[in-house]
Amino acid sequence: MANGSLATRTLLGRPIGEFYGYRVAGVFQNAAEVAASAQKATAKPGDFKYEDLNNDGIIDGKDRTPLGNPNPKFNFGLNSSFAYKNFDLAIDIQGVAGVDVYNANPSRRYGNENFTKDFFDNRWHGEGTSNTYPSVQIGSSTNAAPNSFFVENGSYVRLRNIQLGYTLPAALLSKWKAQRIRIFANAQNPINIFKYKGFSPEVGRQEGVDYSPTSRGIDANVYPLYATYNLGVNVTF
Repeated sequence: MANGSLATRTLLGRPIGEFYGYRVAGVFQNAAEVAASAQKATAKPGDFKYEDLNNDGIIDGKDRTPLGNPNPKFNFGLNSSFAYKNFDLAIDIQGVAGVDVYNANPSRRYGNENFTKDFFDNRWHGEGTSNTYPSVQIGSSTNAAPNSFFVENGSYVRLRNIQLGYTLPAALLSKWKAQRIRIFANAQNPINIFKYKGFSPEVGRQEGVDYSPTSRGIDANVYPLYATYNLGVNVTF
């Protein structure tokens, strides 16, 4: 579900839980465009202009079409460690490719919540201002219906963890009666590379969202990952 509407479907021979909805052809710029369209009964300037895929002059459920695949084509990772003299390095890299995410967050803005800077800067706010982003009335009209605007590239590469350590030479340890002293610096999630406009394309469990295989990849308020940095000392006596 996305803003109360079904945003996915599962059919034999198609991807499980593929995103499904209307394909956006632009944004209505003025009342004349609305009056000449198949959406004249419901739309207004600043609303999404949907494609009439079956050319019957009506925008309805028959015009819905596959929009994206929440199942990644590739999952990859690298977990390795290196050592040189007294130094050691451990890294953990993980990512996915060939996957889509349904960013339902803009459609959940009903007027009291904040919009992202990207949406605010690019929103339609008068004729000619945007043919891609709708007006801020996105959450209270047919703009919120599942559509291609909300489907984004969910591929990412993330440096999950990196740790650099240095073990003090044995000659120093005899003075302190220690067997081993290792100093290290560690970072979790310090580098995240993705094009997704939400906080994180890695959509985990969210309250009130169905996470069955037929309803995955919907971002309805994913919290951003935070980076953690720390220093430490391991002492063995």
